[in-house]
Amino acid sequence: MTERQSPDRDGFAPEPRSIDLRDYWLIVRRRRVLVLVLTVIGAIGGAGYSFAAGPTYSATSQVVVLPMTQGPLNPPTQPNSQVNMSTEQAFAQSPLVAAQAARLLHVQPAVLQQEAAKRLTVSVPANTITTSDDLQITWKAATAATAQTGANAFARAYLSSRHQELASQIASLRAALTAQTAALQKQIARVTTQLNSTSSGSSIHQNQSIRLDELTAEATTAQSQLGSLPTYNDSGGTFIGAALPLSPSGLTSKIIIIVGALLGLLIGLALVFVRDAFDDRVRDAAQLERGLGAPTLAVLTGTGSLDRETREGRRGTRRSIATAASPQSRDAETVRALRATLVALAARHSLGTLLVACPDATSPVGTVTADLGIALAESGRNVLLVGSDLHDSSLAEIFDLPNNSGLSDVLAEDGDVKVLTRAARRAGGSPLPGAIARRLSVLPSGPLMPHALTVLDSGSMLGLLQSQREDYDFVILDSPPASVASDVFSLAAHVDGVLVLAREGRTRGRAVADLRRGLDHVGAQVFGGVLLAKGGGSHRRAPRRAAPASPVSPGEGRRPGSRSVTHTRPVPPAASDDASGSAGSLAKRPL
Repeated sequence: MTERQSPDRDGFAPEPRSIDLRDYWLIVRRRRVLVLVLTVIGAIGGAGYSFAAGPTYSATSQVVVLPMTQGPLNPPTQPNSQVNMSTEQAFAQSPLVAAQAARLLHVQPAVLQQEAAKRLTVSVPANTITTSDDLQITWKAATAATAQTGANAFARAYLSSRHQELASQIASLRAALTAQTAALQKQIARVTTQLNSTSSGSSIHQNQSIRLDELTAEATTAQSQLGSLPTYNDSGGTFIGAALPLSPSGLTSKIIIIVGALLGLLIGLALVFVRDAFDDRVRDAAQLERGLGAPTLAVLTGTGSLDRETREGRRGTRRSIATAASPQSRDAETVRALRATLVALAARHSLGTLLVACPDATSPVGTVTADLGIALAESGRNVLLVGSDLHDSSLAEIFDLPNNSGLSDVLAEDGDVKVLTRAARRAGGSPLPGAIARRLSVLPSGPLMPHALTVLDSGSMLGLLQSQREDYDFVILDSPPASVASDVFSLAAHVDGVLVLAREGRTRGRAVADLRRGLDHVGAQVFGGVLLAKGGGSHRRAPRRAAPASPVSPGEGRRPGSRSVTHTRPVPPAASDDASGSAGSLAKRPL
């Protein structure tokens, strides 16, 4: 069953959790290195086993088991002449036969019996017409000659043991018939004496005469059986020697290696799915939607090119600004697609102040905030970026601005926000076009504050945001990770909407859900999420269009050697950027 989830305030309801073949493929693809390594290990193990075991030859001799008969042309004398092949199969593997075979092979019986447990196979082939009387004796060895010798030795040992058993039975029968004949002769002599002593007409004489005839008949039968014993066939069967095997039997080295690789592959797949079942990290847009309870507005795939910040005290990572370093690249176009979605949402929900938040320190909040601010300024909106992360905001560094004064001065010392707000002329080391610089302003975070939460939660912050909405179309705030400081919840209570970042393979789904619950507690409006995926960024130029997407001056294209950050696969916006900008209430200043 799937669990139904209630829609959020914007009418968005995440799809019920389900999985299809593509989901399984994505799981395997994410951990393909583990699967490949275990597959190679399995193949190497199979090759090692094949080399250590060496080739195995199998030779099979046959014995046509015959019952004890009175010769080749006479019918059998036993009532049941059919041999019980199950009994013979067990007898051929008995210690008695193994001891006889050991004498033929000139080895110790105990040693041969141990080897027989691994190398000897005795079988009765199935016959659909009549009951089979063939006994197949197979011996496995490292060489063809040894296999042939072993199979023949056990077949001969079986026949010898069976011959001895049949000969013993004949000897017992001969002794029994001899004793029976002698006893009958004594009885015949005694009855004859009694018969001669009685008169021929008496009843006793008649009875003794009948008794004498019976004893004579029994003695004749016993003598006849005793005389036929030498004609009995006590060979036990016919021996058919094993042929010399020309090639090894069983699995070849190639097949063993393939089987080992397949076993490694199966183990790898099992480990992959087990690890994925216990892995709570966000892997795709659908998982982010389920944890956040809001739509994923874009999937940014340039995060694989992030550079680890080496400066002491810096959390997370930073990257170059795509909209500034390569404004006509595909990376910049995807940021503009995210801009179009936000502008459409702003027109419907009167979104003027926006907070960019993240559940942990794995997402570069400052970089995404800068990219989004530049993209909005490109479209003719007046934008103010506020470094509200009073612990470690990166906006001042990204825009090459001093951070000796800023938001902390405004909140703690009633500083003049217009004096402390600075125009953005460079971003990530790249100059910004004049049209963008005139519309984009930055209020740095200023000096570190020991009690940042106190001032952010005060009425001064709310008053600052309300006053700046009169002068700017968008006021975008960065924020510290929720796992580092709880400032994000105080800031979220003062803004119109929240945009949540999550990094693929790094951000935990539980952390996203915890952030969403905290935002719900303060009554914040979560408009959506942005997934920072692992795919490598691209600096290829965007396809030519009839009209440029942004007012970029000639010659201000991609900088050589610059690296982009936000190569994205955006979710298609609900409305186009231009249409939303013209119809929305936020475009207060003419272009």
